[in-house]
Amino acid sequence: MPKLGMEMTEAVLARWLVADGATVTRGQPLYEIETEKAEHEIESPAAGVLRRDGVEGEIYQVGDRIGEIRA
Repeated sequence: MPKLGMEMTEAVLARWLVADGATVTRGQPLYEIETEKAEHEIESPAAGVLRRDGVEGEIYQVGDRIGEIRA
C-alpha cells in the first residue's frame, strides 16, 4: 500500500482494475484505494505480470503488500 500523504496510515483497497495474472505496462492503472479524504487510482510502477494478494474491501496499512509485478 503506497503512502499518498503525510498523515496517511491506512486505506481500503476499493477495486482492482486489472485481473490477476494479466500483463501490465508501466503507468497503467492497477487499482483504486479509498482514504478518509478521497479515492485514488494507483498506477503500475513497472511492466510485467500482476499477481494480486489484496482483497477488495479490506483495510491495509501503508507498506502492506497487496500485489506483485513479476518481470
